[in-house]
Amino acid sequence: MTIIPMTKSSNYEEAKPLFLFKQKSYDFIVEERLPFELDGTGDAFFVYFEKQNMTTMGIINFLCNELHISRLTLGVAGLKDKDAITRQWISIYQSALKKMGGEEVFLNTLSRVAKIIETTYHIKPVQMTDNITNHFSIRLRATQALGEQTKIRAQKIVEKLFEEGFPNFFGTQRFGINGKNWEIGKAIVEKKTSIKDNFEARFKLQAYASWLFNQYLKERLPLGRMMIEGEIIKDGQITGPVFGDDVAIAKPTTKAGVIQKKFMEKYKINSEFFACYKKNKIFGIPRPIWVMPSETRVRYQNDDLLIEFSLPSGSYASILIYQMLEELERLRNK
Repeated sequence: MTIIPMTKSSNYEEAKPLFLFKQKSYDFIVEERLPFELDGTGDAFFVYFEKQNMTTMGIINFLCNELHISRLTLGVAGLKDKDAITRQWISIYQSALKKMGGEEVFLNTLSRVAKIIETTYHIKPVQMTDNITNHFSIRLRATQALGEQTKIRAQKIVEKLFEEGFPNFFGTQRFGINGKNWEIGKAIVEKKTSIKDNFEARFKLQAYASWLFNQYLKERLPLGRMMIEGEIIKDGQITGPVFGDDVAIAKPTTKAGVIQKKFMEKYKINSEFFACYKKNKIFGIPRPIWVMPSETRVRYQNDDLLIEFSLPSGSYASILIYQMLEELERLRNK
């Protein structure tokens, strides 16, 4: 079965299924784990904080407006969901701290919108390119009392999905609150609009590249999970291209190369496209087409399913959860 990203208007929510997702913010907890140990000394000040009812970009914009600093001053490794309790790192150079009045000023400002958990220093700031891991703790709330056999079957469905993995689509939150950021990025490429703020322009162009990857993955999935001749393997995983400057694509003489060439022609990924991404310094990357969760755990609290798992940076838990909900809904008819 091909799974595609779902939205809040999807049929499963309208049908009030057997389990509900994110009824409360504490039903969805995300903890960010860095791929390196923090030294405790260095030029970059690190803060581990907890937020809810606010996106990571909302936190960044708040700090920039209140402290009169550039967004480039702050470092984060990922953009976390609004409708969740999320814990993540943010960094800022000591030189920027001194200009605003020191650590206390920064922490007092951040504490107005988030809970400070830990602070330390490191030799370099955290970046979006850091290969972090996100650990998720999720509650799927049962809408009715469940029989013992239903509970057993539901747990087996979740465990099977953990074992098999899921398609590595970009989630809907990648495309902004209204889901239209990719359309603005497309318009920038086609020179139908322009954005003076380089950060915003890059953000929209990255959304468009993510949308294109999702379209590519939808076309790739029916061909199976085995490698197609010419596909690029990275860290032992089959990948597809997130198009951008200097992106690696399959050789044109291979089967994968023919598929990718047709896709690029269909979506007008041409010299003008690549020139735009080069100008905005957005590089293409190979992205795994499939994700395998790690550190998995499934248990019950009364009739609610409590699920834990870890995903690599850039993979979206919402894609896995919506696939789970779709599979679990089939229990209603058994």
